[in-house]
This record gives sequence, C-alpha cells and structure tokens, in this order.
Amino acid sequence: MATITKRGDTFRIKVSLGYDTEHKQIVKSTTFKPPQGVTSKKAEKLAQQFAYDFENKCKDYTELNENMRSSELADWYFENYASIELKPSTAYTYKGQYNNHIKPVIGNMKLKDITTPKLTRIMKSLTLNPQTVKKVYVVIQSIFRRGAEQGFIRDTPCRNVILPKRKKSRKNKALEEDKLKRFMEYLESKPWDEDFKRIIKVLLYTGMRSGECLGLAWEDIDFENNTISINHTLTDIGAKHELTDPKTESSIRIIGMGQELKKVLLAQKEYIEKLKYALGDDFAHPEMVFVSARGNYRDRNSVYQSLKRFTKGTEFEDMTLHQLRHCNATMLLNSGIDLKVVSEHLGHCDVNVTADIYADVLRKTKARTAEQIELCLA
Repeated sequence: MATITKRGDTFRIKVSLGYDTEHKQIVKSTTFKPPQGVTSKKAEKLAQQFAYDFENKCKDYTELNENMRSSELADWYFENYASIELKPSTAYTYKGQYNNHIKPVIGNMKLKDITTPKLTRIMKSLTLNPQTVKKVYVVIQSIFRRGAEQGFIRDTPCRNVILPKRKKSRKNKALEEDKLKRFMEYLESKPWDEDFKRIIKVLLYTGMRSGECLGLAWEDIDFENNTISINHTLTDIGAKHELTDPKTESSIRIIGMGQELKKVLLAQKEYIEKLKYALGDDFAHPEMVFVSARGNYRDRNSVYQSLKRFTKGTEFEDMTLHQLRHCNATMLLNSGIDLKVVSEHLGHCDVNVTADIYADVLRKTKARTAEQIELCLA
C-alpha cells in the first residue's frame, strides 16, 4: 500500500515494489499538489485518490528496473536461474562466454540502453568466428529472456538481432573415402600410443561424441549381444571431470557393435586389466573404458592434443575429433542407410537436425539415386 506524507501544502507518495537482485527495496515516489482553495480534508481525499492511481500504475510494471546494469541482471541469472535450471557443464560454459565476451562490452550498460540495433552492432563487432558469435548470442538471449519474464525489463531486446553469416568451411566436413582409407592405413602403421588409437577407432566406428566415448563404462558394453549403451558423457567443469547426462534425452541410446569394433574394445579391456594390476589401489576409475595413464578420467583435451601431434605435418593435420563423427554419418548415408536410422544412431533430437547437417551428402545421394534409376531403365 502507498504511504502518504504531507509536506507543507504538498503530499509525498511512495510505493514499494519489492526488492531487486541485491535485496534492496524498490521504491517509486511522486509528489501531489492539491488545487488551490480546497479544504485540508478535501486535499487529503484527493491525495489518497492520486496515491491509489499512482500505485496501480506502478504495479503494472512490478519489479521493473530498467536502470539496472546488465551485469547485475547477469549476476541474478547465474545465481537464480542457471545454477538451478541448467546442467552444471552448460552453466559453466555460459558463464565463461559471458565473462569473456559479453561483460566487457555491455556489462556496465543500463538495461534501458540496450536495444536490438545496438546488439546487432555488438555482435558484428566481436572478433570471433560466426559460429562462436552465435553461441555468445544464445547466452545473451537466455539472460534477457529471463529478465523479461521476471519483470526487470518490459521486453527482451534480443528479438530480430542480425548475426554475422556463418561461412561454409570444410574443416569439419567428412573425409573423402579414399582419404579416409589413407588415414586408417596411417593410423595402423604409425607407432603411437595404442590406447589413443583405440579411442580414434571407437569414435570412427560409432559416430559418438568425444564426451560420450570418454564417458563409457564397462557396464555399457554388452559383448554378448554386441551393443553399446550410451548413458553418460564426460564433461570438464572448471578443470574438474564429471560424468553427466548426455547432451539431450535422445542422446541416451543403444548402438550396434560390429566385429572390428568388438576386437578394439576387447583389446582395450585387456589393456585396462594390465593397468589395474600395475596401479593397484591407485586405479581411480577401473569401471571406465578409457582412462588416463594414472587411472583417472581421460581428459578430452589431452586426446585432442594427441591427435594434433599424431597428424602434424600430414594431410590430416586439420582433422578434429568431431570430424570422425561426420565421417561415420557420411559413410552410413552413402551406404543407403535410412536418414531416421542415422539420426537415432547419432543421438540427434530430431531427424531434421540430421538432414540440415548432412544436406550436401543427401543431395549427392539423391543424385546417385536418380542416376541409378536411369541405368535401370536404359
């Protein structure tokens, strides 16, 4: 309820709208001056009506605080939303993106000064590749959307922001079949850590994400029925490794295990048994398929760095771990495997996601299909 304080011939009116993110009371105030010549009783009555109308007007924007700095909104977001609603790994990534790319640019700006055109200019000015800019924008979107939902701002300024166009790159495209065969020959012939080689083969044979591969436990491998269950992913949260749920619900899946892959995993099991004997009680995670030399969780970045050293100076030096997933999917599609089956195999949330990622592959497949029909009818 509004409070009314008489000061001489005017009335000071204050309305409390709760508390902001720093637990400070939000107060809106105004002054009412009655018309000249009215009695004091009439003046008080008019002041009460004015206060009532002012309070209703204020409550239309409960919690509205557009003078809040965007960094204050972000602090509220990470404390009250991200820590509860997001996976720990996602919250950690979002906070890193915010601190590195968003806070230095708009952290000190008031919410009311952040507009759609201004965000478009900011996104364009970031010296990052378009794919990273999009990831940064996702964080900004989430922060402002929650701010609007909580009533800190009337609406999010993130609608219709224009992002830099993503340039097509072949860096993560699948290797051509002949090049992939050369890579497999190189993998077999070059002396290197056999444990690393087995990780590369598992990624290529299964199309798993690297975190899913490093999150495999022996209980996930069914050697009798030749299947692999993907139930976890290994995430790095502030230099600490944790087993978490896979990326999406559809990422929890069972994939088939061919005979070559089975040989690779049986060889890995033999290696783990020897390591277990050597380390004894110091073996931290004997339940995992892939571990470090000391029996801890296998760091994804260490695998990537090993790949860089392994391919340095070769025609494969631009290869990434994720590219092996693309190779797996492309081989399946080129072999005529149904798109829906490939989508489920990869753990995509929707078949349209698979169709979008592998649009070029599907176009070539359709062209070959048309050519095959013509050959049959010739």
